[in-house]
Amino acid sequence: MNTTPLGKKEIYSFAFAGLGQNLIYNFSATFIMIFYTDVLGLAAISVGTLMLIARVWDAVNDPMMGIIVDKTKTKWGKLRPYLLGVAIPMAVFTILTFINVNLSTQAKLVYAYLTYIGWGMVYTVSDVPYWGLSSAMSDNPKERLTIMTLARIMSNVGLAIAIVVPPIALGLLQNHPQRYAIVATSISVLGAALFLLAFFNTRERVERPASVSKLKDFLLLKENKPLLQLQSSRMLGAFRMILGAAGTYFAKYNLNNEGLFSLLGATLILSMIFAMILTPFLRKFFSKKALYQGGLIIQAFAHLALFMIGYNQLALVLLLMFVVGFSMGLNDVIMYIMVNDSIDFLQRKTSKRLEGMVFSLHTFTTKLQTAIGLFFMGVVLNVFGFIENVAQTEASMLGIFLLLTILPAISSLLSLIPMIKYQEEKELLPQ
Repeated sequence: MNTTPLGKKEIYSFAFAGLGQNLIYNFSATFIMIFYTDVLGLAAISVGTLMLIARVWDAVNDPMMGIIVDKTKTKWGKLRPYLLGVAIPMAVFTILTFINVNLSTQAKLVYAYLTYIGWGMVYTVSDVPYWGLSSAMSDNPKERLTIMTLARIMSNVGLAIAIVVPPIALGLLQNHPQRYAIVATSISVLGAALFLLAFFNTRERVERPASVSKLKDFLLLKENKPLLQLQSSRMLGAFRMILGAAGTYFAKYNLNNEGLFSLLGATLILSMIFAMILTPFLRKFFSKKALYQGGLIIQAFAHLALFMIGYNQLALVLLLMFVVGFSMGLNDVIMYIMVNDSIDFLQRKTSKRLEGMVFSLHTFTTKLQTAIGLFFMGVVLNVFGFIENVAQTEASMLGIFLLLTILPAISSLLSLIPMIKYQEEKELLPQ
């Protein structure tokens, strides 16, 4: 076990890098769908298909990135060099994705495919080594809990900024044809600058030899039962990951006030951060499995309650969004601790430490579950007759409301199934 304690500068630099990365990721994840439909004028079903195809390609490039990372050996380590090289490209592709191009509808769709798939590939280069670094910084369980708790808190501060601030900025730039690109530029420059902190101010303490094998190492992941159970749970929870994107439509069309999205988003994120702060305390009394499953159950009941009471009383909507956010924040920290545990488990079982490959599967799941959610979100909008930038019918407003209530409730309950037989690391590994 590593005995050199981590300094505060290193821990906070890693955390603020997560803030920067999540500024960029969550701005894109939250606003890309409504940008494509309401600004570029693309059909919702076409956009959903784009999201799904992009993630199918990720099925190839995410494992490739994991293999590349685990074969890397430099004076800076095997993870940190990628953080230095990817920051600027990540910002550039985010800006390109949100440019309101003056092209035919078909050409706009082609442009969307090129820029969005490019963005996804660049994001993979940032995400796999960044979260892998959390395992390489320390092998002390208490330090890892500190690292991941603070990192997830700051990541969700980034999420909060990415959800709350853009609607205000977009409102101020309401008549500007490139308002999304302007906001994307501000978000991307700040996010990239913060992300670089993880390169300059951290160190890879857990030294392992770089892998010399190729694809066969990736196949070792099938031996990582805890990781596969967790990722299966996350895949079944796809509709839990589109609350931001669905919320943009809900505020604009159901509540008739785009500005309310900032309030809804702020409530959700503040409760997530509150839950993350409480997580280390709750860990003293509950297992990781119990906290993870409890969060899913709480979230399911909150979504069902929202469907039953409707959205005529904003105060109740905000209250239930707070409960949803609390459950998601709880799950968020625990999930990343479980991923780190699975790296240790795989090493004990196979004698190989594959941070890159493990986190490549994790980041692939993150993007795929979002893509599946957005694809079916496009399907739901299409089935219920959604038409952009006009007053919606009762049917289309019901469809939008289902995206925030029944569908994520079902998704939360389905996520429980793979975790029924999940075993904590203390049941799998010698202590």
